[in-house]
Amino acid sequence: MTVQQLCRHITKLIHCPIRVYNADGEQTAYYIDNGEQQDVFDHDKEFLGFLLTKRNPGKPVIYFEAQKIIYGLYGDEKDMYIIGPCSLDGDEITMANDLIKRHRMNASKPYRIYRVALETFIEIMLMLYEAQSGEMISRQELIKNSFCDDEFHARINQNMNSVLFELREQSVVHNPYSQEIREQESIKNGDLESLHKSFTETFIGEMGTLSKDTLRQVQSMAVVVVTLASRSAIEGGLLPEVAFSMSDAFIQQANEMTNIGEIAALIRLAEEEYCQAVHELNAPASQNPLIIRCKELIVQQLHSKISIRYLANVLNMNADYLSQLFVKEEGMNLSDYIAREKIRAAKRQLAYTDDSYVKISSSLGFSSQSHFGKAFKKWTDLTPKQYRERVRKKN
Repeated sequence: MTVQQLCRHITKLIHCPIRVYNADGEQTAYYIDNGEQQDVFDHDKEFLGFLLTKRNPGKPVIYFEAQKIIYGLYGDEKDMYIIGPCSLDGDEITMANDLIKRHRMNASKPYRIYRVALETFIEIMLMLYEAQSGEMISRQELIKNSFCDDEFHARINQNMNSVLFELREQSVVHNPYSQEIREQESIKNGDLESLHKSFTETFIGEMGTLSKDTLRQVQSMAVVVVTLASRSAIEGGLLPEVAFSMSDAFIQQANEMTNIGEIAALIRLAEEEYCQAVHELNAPASQNPLIIRCKELIVQQLHSKISIRYLANVLNMNADYLSQLFVKEEGMNLSDYIAREKIRAAKRQLAYTDDSYVKISSSLGFSSQSHFGKAFKKWTDLTPKQYRERVRKKN
């Protein structure tokens, strides 16, 4: 595939224009698939000139405008490729209007900017670079080439020295590492009693300052604590997919909260939830990578019908051998494990949502509400209605 063909495919994939300029700054090629519309660079030659100065010969870089608009830049001695603009976030109409105003475009004419995930945009830059140069670089190298210049290093080091100086002047010490170890070991071992004891320890020291804004400080602390707790739970046997999903939920919730007290409570609740999840594991988790992958697949497909044959095909294994291996490693047959995990998910929906029994049944891949009810009673000795009423009354 030629570079020209790749550029045409990229524009169809992310609906983002690609322009090519020669060493004199003259446009030599233009790829676009969304029809005739205004061109940012036609209206703002000064901005085009600025981007051309960002050329890092032989290295692809990305550039952010107003934090959420991204451009990709790659140039050698002869050609300079500019991919963009693309929007990373926000309402597309709002972002388009912002660009129209920022670059003095015609507000009466249509203009559209498309959204793209940052990971996708980076991969496209790496593909273009490899097609043009024949070489490969990593995402980390692309990020480093784009932002880690001498000025960046100087700014980071200056800030670090300032923080260290301030801490020394105020004689501030952080929480003891030994206390953190005890906290994380409690989660890893599923020991709620030890975890609660670690919460009540007294020691000299305080939490680090992650932000000078009080709300952001507590939100950032939530990210740190939840991340550590998730890793400790994984070491204790909790499936990575489950631990990461819990982490996403806790962190998203913390970032949406504005009550500092509630965030602090969420932090402790998250640690307890991870500890309890490890505690509820019936036996030490298998370390067999095939079994770990099988259980992760079950978590990922929990809301659909899961067959042993499907799991075996994905794992490139014989279905009978997979069943035998699962019993050997986990002490229970695979069908029962799938059913147990579905019932666990159903318990959470019954306890924390108002979803109907039909909706819960359907969302977990049961063939009917009746099938769901029978399976639920087999594992809990209660009907879904009885379980929901008991949990709600307890809460």
